[in-house]
Amino acid sequence: MKRLATIAVVPFFAGFLFAQTQDTQAQSTQSQEAQRSQSETTTTKTTFNGTLVDAGCYSTHSHSKDRNSNGNSTTTTETTKDSTNCPVTTSSAAFGLMTQDGKYVALDPGGNQRVLELVKSNKDWQQNMSEHKPVTVQVIGTPNGDMIVVKEIK
Repeated sequence: MKRLATIAVVPFFAGFLFAQTQDTQAQSTQSQEAQRSQSETTTTKTTFNGTLVDAGCYSTHSHSKDRNSNGNSTTTTETTKDSTNCPVTTSSAAFGLMTQDGKYVALDPGGNQRVLELVKSNKDWQQNMSEHKPVTVQVIGTPNGDMIVVKEIK
């Protein structure tokens, strides 16, 4: 009798295991498709036009204000970014881009290296940098947070 019960129960549990395996495979396939579509959107190249700035000079300033209201203490922190006096120079090592709409975006380490190589070969850039004039560039790359993964600089 125990054998007959065991023979009847084993296929029942095997069916559950088989159903879970198929469901896991379907979820895995869906997550792989989502990752592919996400990587396709994140690898979309974008063109940024703007002026090179010295990322070492570009700074963030924070200041706090304490207020008392009804005996409770609250602190407000304001953060501002200042890039008014950050032209690139021939000694700059890290670079950012001030876009035409006033947003600052940092270049990735590979982009910094490309800029350094271009400075060595482009006499107009060298002259503008030595005279503290703006260097206008076109950067083609992939946005990654507040940084650009640079593919090309013109």
